[in-house]
Amino acid sequence: MRIALAWAGAGVAVGAAGLVIDASLIFPSMSVVSPTNPVARSFLDTFVYFWTYFTHLTNLWLVVCYLAWITEWRWLSLFRRTTMLASAAAFITLVMLFYHFMLAPYIRMEGALLVATYMLHYIAPVMYLVWWVFGVPHGRLTWSRLPLILLPGVLYIVWVLLRGAVVNEYPYDILDAGQNGYAGVAIGVLILLVAVAIFAAILIGTDKLLGRRRGS
Repeated sequence: MRIALAWAGAGVAVGAAGLVIDASLIFPSMSVVSPTNPVARSFLDTFVYFWTYFTHLTNLWLVVCYLAWITEWRWLSLFRRTTMLASAAAFITLVMLFYHFMLAPYIRMEGALLVATYMLHYIAPVMYLVWWVFGVPHGRLTWSRLPLILLPGVLYIVWVLLRGAVVNEYPYDILDAGQNGYAGVAIGVLILLVAVAIFAAILIGTDKLLGRRRGS
């Protein structure tokens, strides 16, 4: 248990550091006009823009799950539930694999931005998955929980599309309804949700296996 708590503390540090570094680079760059930012944004606009990226939201999610586990604060009890922990594991796996195969080959970064990118897309996801396997109780997930595991991702997509319809801005090309049309977005989203459903099924199966082993 002490090792699991220490690992959770390290996870908080890694996730928070990655988010802070990313924010410290993105916020100033969005507040001034540049070739990559034709219109200077207000702090509030930049704040909303920052949190439209699923990478930032999922890493914040991991940090909150860790904190819920470490502190046992009642108001964070939702993030100690097995379904929420498994959902975070499924979606951070998507973040890691989507970045590695779909984005990383086409993006060139250096310095602090590269460090933050590796922290948020590789180090934090792997740390969380290891913690989920070895640090939390198992044997409580059922197959009926799979839709609930997918629910946060569905809510995120709804938020992005509603915001995009108002401001005509989307964090990822695959969700750009203006460019792809809603039918094209639906196809892309369906593919991603199927992938997450597969991750979730693996997690549920792993949870059942680990629960049996620890109970024996």
